[in-house]
Amino acid sequence: MRFSDLLNPESVVADLRASSRRAVLETLAQLLAPTDQALSVLEALSEREGLGSTALGQGFALPHGRSGVLEQPRAAFVRLQRPVPFGAADGQPVDLFAAIVTPSHFNTGHLSLLADIATRAADPATLARLRDARHASGLYAELAQWGLQA
Repeated sequence: MRFSDLLNPESVVADLRASSRRAVLETLAQLLAPTDQALSVLEALSEREGLGSTALGQGFALPHGRSGVLEQPRAAFVRLQRPVPFGAADGQPVDLFAAIVTPSHFNTGHLSLLADIATRAADPATLARLRDARHASGLYAELAQWGLQA
């Protein structure tokens, strides 16, 4: 299973206005959560962020967590209108967020998803295409290509 397999057009947002780490995590929780479970998903994301920032550098972060309220893994992607500080080791603020939340028992699959995203996020050309997409539909189309590439 890949990150792109878990996305749908409704889980991809372009040019979100958010002014803080907390605001981004709240939006991601809304996108990731089943109906009425956003608080549980936000807690999972926040708990992981409490261990250390999930910012990978180059303006990209990978918020993730595990939650007992989920039966299936879920994913979302958000591009901010303006980057926010997110505690990245390179000191750069973050504007691209790929997020996953998986069921608590989803151990190997969780790590596999993280590796898939981190590998793609290490490519500056990939990040440039994500930033250049004009609208959410273009952003979704770019992310969908991840499932077609080795």
